[in-house]
Amino acid sequence: MNTLQKPSARRLIQLLRSQGPVSRLKLADLLDVQPSTVTRIVNQLLDDGLVVEEADPNRAGRRGYPSKLLQLRPMGLLSAGVFIDPERYYTCIVNALGEVLSEETSSITDRGFSQLMELIGASVDRQTRQLGLQPDRFIGCGISYPGQHTSKPGIVRQTQYFSEWPEIDASKDFAPYFDMPVHQLNDAKCACLAELLFGSCRSVRNFNYVWLSHGIGGAAVIDQSLYLGKSASAAEFGGLFPKSQPRPSGSDLLATIKEAGLAADNLEHISKADLQHESILNWVDRVEQQLKWLSLVITRTMSPDAIVLGGRLPDAIFSELIERLSASKSLGEDHFGPHPTFIRAEADKKPHLGAAALPLYLTTSPNAG
Repeated sequence: MNTLQKPSARRLIQLLRSQGPVSRLKLADLLDVQPSTVTRIVNQLLDDGLVVEEADPNRAGRRGYPSKLLQLRPMGLLSAGVFIDPERYYTCIVNALGEVLSEETSSITDRGFSQLMELIGASVDRQTRQLGLQPDRFIGCGISYPGQHTSKPGIVRQTQYFSEWPEIDASKDFAPYFDMPVHQLNDAKCACLAELLFGSCRSVRNFNYVWLSHGIGGAAVIDQSLYLGKSASAAEFGGLFPKSQPRPSGSDLLATIKEAGLAADNLEHISKADLQHESILNWVDRVEQQLKWLSLVITRTMSPDAIVLGGRLPDAIFSELIERLSASKSLGEDHFGPHPTFIRAEADKKPHLGAAALPLYLTTSPNAG
């Protein structure tokens, strides 16, 4: 894997991920380098088993030398992913294309750190063995859960969702439970990586991600690279909505449901009938205005190509919000320019895929690390 330490090889991998199968000549054009440079990089990646080169099916039967297309080799890179929310944990094994080879989920009965990590580590190990793989085939395991880093590098502060946990040193505390390198970012940042690598934003250069789950999170991508800022806290949009006030969050939605006397006690149990209740319709109206304001702030400060909405809220709510925001002629007073494209996230229904995207991003993206 030494080839992937070279920025030029990472740029090539990034292009194959965003463009799909591409010829060597096209890669030279996209990278603005000589064809001989592409040949040298490609030969190294072929030797490492990271890419494959096959005949272009669109040229079958034509005269002349058949064009060949390069693409990522699915099993060339493997990653594990762990997502933990207040009620369940999810684990998976994925390949270089983001295809889920195996996955498990289980409810959480004991939120103690050691007890929970033992179960999660066993889940990843079990799936690895069932697939006939060895841990050394993996570039790493990504872990995501709600939370933010402190001012100390790598230290994750305690959250209300996991109050039983101590402050976590991500570089040390997870390692004993996994037989591979471990990386950690919060749920919103990892969800954003899933869209960047495998989902709706593979070819979008600049975008912001708004993550609406039990809480509110976010992420920013600039020139196809995740921008973390100081203490990995860039684009943490939840801080713009005080917890003492109504918020566009899943916890706020559940509180509204409870106040209305409806039965749903978690986000997965919200029914179609619940969504038609007057209190929920009013909640959506209010959240539309909150997200319009947030979108104006994002547009004024970042001017992204797109704003992505994703998370654990019901699909019907996301669809309605995307439709309303997209139809808005203006995001606010004195806003006259075109607003970003509003996009529904594609990968958020498998939040563990976002966690698995983290090691792949760190290993293959030109500006990661």
